[in-house]
Amino acid sequence: MIKSFKSEKKRLQVLHSYDQVMKMWGTDVITHTIHSRCGTTHCTTAGNKNNPPLLLLHGVGDNSAVMWALNIKVLSSRYYCIAVDTMGGPGKTVPNEHFTKASFNTMDWLNEIIDYFKLDKIYIAGVSHGAYMAYQFTTMYSDRVWGAVCMEGGIITNPMKSMIRTMLLMFPQILLPTKRNMLNILKKMSSPHSDVFEKYPLLAEHMILVMKSHNQKAMFPHQIEKYDKEKGMAVRDKLYFLIGDHVKVLDKTFVILLEDGQYHYKIVPKTGHGINMEQPDDIHDEMFRFLLGHETDVGMFVSDGIV
Repeated sequence: MIKSFKSEKKRLQVLHSYDQVMKMWGTDVITHTIHSRCGTTHCTTAGNKNNPPLLLLHGVGDNSAVMWALNIKVLSSRYYCIAVDTMGGPGKTVPNEHFTKASFNTMDWLNEIIDYFKLDKIYIAGVSHGAYMAYQFTTMYSDRVWGAVCMEGGIITNPMKSMIRTMLLMFPQILLPTKRNMLNILKKMSSPHSDVFEKYPLLAEHMILVMKSHNQKAMFPHQIEKYDKEKGMAVRDKLYFLIGDHVKVLDKTFVILLEDGQYHYKIVPKTGHGINMEQPDDIHDEMFRFLLGHETDVGMFVSDGIV
């Protein structure tokens, strides 16, 4: 059975730190455990459940606690936010023996989450790998999505190249995973204008702990689908891409793809891969502007929703 962490000791350390980071959310939350064939999924909800639902998806080396720490209070003022810990990720979601490439389907898993909350349609937003999931779900199940915001990701043309590019960013520091070297990796992925880890050292400490503790092989059951231009263009009015001007993780050809597909996008200045952490106010404004433009189509949000 795939383990999300390198050891039980590291898992407990991360989960203790996770709970400390959750204190930064600054809003009332409810936790949910969703049982499915491939394991138990941990979700945290915030906001009025009668508001439009917004599914939030984090990246590979993150969890929902740290990913949305600087965003959830503002986002939950307008939306019923459902922050998901990804199956195989370094959070509170726990895979079981059925979490394999042969048995697990990421899109089916997302549908299970939406069904648990008894929702017909949602807004969806994600960062990095979360952006890929948001994009892919929108192309496959557009009837369940009002609008999707994809931050620092979404379209993948060459999965292996994308993985290698990210790994190379971690060298040579990853060879000697000291706290200082791990912090340097985080800063390499951020804009030189960003001071987020100086302002919020707990976020840096948690992310460093996660980097040292997560078994990244646990993400392998998430199979990546290559970009299909025709599928993307069919739902492009539902998609909004936000990318940082400090290009590190994304290839420079990403913008060319967005232009070619005539997608809605914006390059956020003074921002790197941690886009929603580095410029939270700008990201909130952009998300609200785009999502509000789709709310004329939003009717009844929840039918006997989960309390």
